Amino acid sequence: MAGSEGVSTVPFWRPGFAKLCLPAAGLFFLVLVTVGNLPGLAADMSDAFGDKRLHLVAYAVLTGLIYLSVNRRPALVAMLAVSALGVVDETIQSFFPYRQAELLDLLADILAAGATVISLHIGSAAFGSFRAVTKS
Repeated sequence: MAGSEGVSTVPFWRPGFAKLCLPAAGLFFLVLVTVGNLPGLAADMSDAFGDKRLHLVAYAVLTGLIYLSVNRRPALVAMLAVSALGVVDETIQSFFPYRQAELLDLLADILAAGATVISLHIGSAAFGSFRAVTKS
């Protein structure tokens, strides 16, 4: 194989989006971990909104921000990144005596990522089809 045959010229990160969405995702995750580990606040929020609902919403937001930042294989990258962030979050919780790491929380994080990726993938395909039809 000579030259650049078979080499993708599509950049990994989406220009513009990555500069905005990745720092937003990082900041959101830091706030999520910080607020979630403040004594009493996590329990109060879980009582008010439901623990799994909070996980679903928070990790759907993280997934969306990461998905929008990536050009190549955004679904895979978002799923892997959010799964890793869920593991980090649960690991951090295990160090606090008033918190506990739960496998069901991690599964809720992964479920949120999967549902968000599917929704964004379908929406992206539909939007692409719509743009193709309206251009002609």
